[in-house]
Amino acid sequence: MATIYDVAKHAGVSTYTVSSVINRSAYVSPELTKRVLDAVKELNYTVNEVARSLQTRQTKTVGMLIPDISNPFYAQVVYAVEERLRAEGYALILGSTHDQPEQQSHYLKVFNAKQVDGLLLFAAPGDEGDLQPLLAMKKAIVFVGRRPRTVEADAVFADNVKGTRLAVEHLLGKGHKKVAIVVGPRGLSANEDRIEGWEAALKKKKFDAPANWIGEGDWTMESALAITSAWLANANDRPTAVFAANFLMMTGVLKAIKAANLRCPQDVEVMSSDDYDWLDAFEPAVSTVAQPGRQMGDEAAGLLLKRIKQPGRKPQSITLSPTLRVR
Repeated sequence: MATIYDVAKHAGVSTYTVSSVINRSAYVSPELTKRVLDAVKELNYTVNEVARSLQTRQTKTVGMLIPDISNPFYAQVVYAVEERLRAEGYALILGSTHDQPEQQSHYLKVFNAKQVDGLLLFAAPGDEGDLQPLLAMKKAIVFVGRRPRTVEADAVFADNVKGTRLAVEHLLGKGHKKVAIVVGPRGLSANEDRIEGWEAALKKKKFDAPANWIGEGDWTMESALAITSAWLANANDRPTAVFAANFLMMTGVLKAIKAANLRCPQDVEVMSSDDYDWLDAFEPAVSTVAQPGRQMGDEAAGLLLKRIKQPGRKPQSITLSPTLRVR
C-alpha cells in the first residue's frame, strides 16, 4: 500500500505539499497540485484515516441510534442524515436499540471507543441518566424525535401534541365520540405528548378520555393487534375510531378489525401518525398525520455539524410541525 512518502517521492515534492493538496490546508500551485494528484492516482494512494484522526483528533464519523431499523419512518430520517453528513465528508455508523436502555448503553460505549465526533440519538425510555457520562466528555450530541427532559442539549422533534390533536379533532368532526389511542412505551416524551394531544381534543368537545382507551404497546404490529383485539371484544363499549402512533401499529389495528369481522372505516375508523406515498394504494384509505422525517434528519445533522464546529454554543431546540393528510 502506497504511503504519503511514496506519493511525495513520485511527484518530486515534499510530504507537506502532498498533505496540503489532499487536505486543502494550504495553497499549492496548479502545477504542483496536478503532479500530486497524478501521483495519487497512479499509486492508488488512500489517505490513512487512522493517522489523520490522531493528528486532527477527529474521525469524521458520527454514531446514530434509532429504535427500530424495520420501521420505514426511521429510514426517512437516516436517509436525510446520511445525505447531509456525506456532503461534509462524514460517515455514519448506525445502531438499533429496540428502545432498550441496556442496548443503548452498549452502543454508547462502542461509539465512544470508536471515537465518533458526534451522536444522533432517538433516546430509549427512562435512560437520560445513562447519558450523563457521555455529555461530561463534551461529545457533540443531538436528540432526535424525542425531547430530552433533564438533559440540556440540541434537539429536533415533531410537535406530537399538535399532530395528535389534529387527528383526533378530525375524527370527532366526522361524528366519532369514542376514540382510542395506541402508543409506544410510556415515559417517552413523544408518547406522552401524543396522549396529551388526544386528551386535549376529547376534553375540548366534552367527551370522555378513559385511561383504558390508552393502549401502551412497543411500536410493533403485534402489540397493537393484541391491544385493539381486547377493545373490540367488548361489543357494548368499543371505540369507533383508533389513532395509532406509527405505521407498524396501524397495521396491527387494521388486522384486529379484520379479525373481529368488522369494517374499516364503517365500524371502526383508523388514523396513524406516519405517512408514506404508497399509503395512497391502501384499501381502506387511511388518513394520517405526517411527520417530516426527512426534514427532521436534515435539521438534526445540521445541528450536529454546528455543535462539532462550535462546541461551546448554546443548545438549540427545533420543533417541526406535522401535517394532516386526509384520504
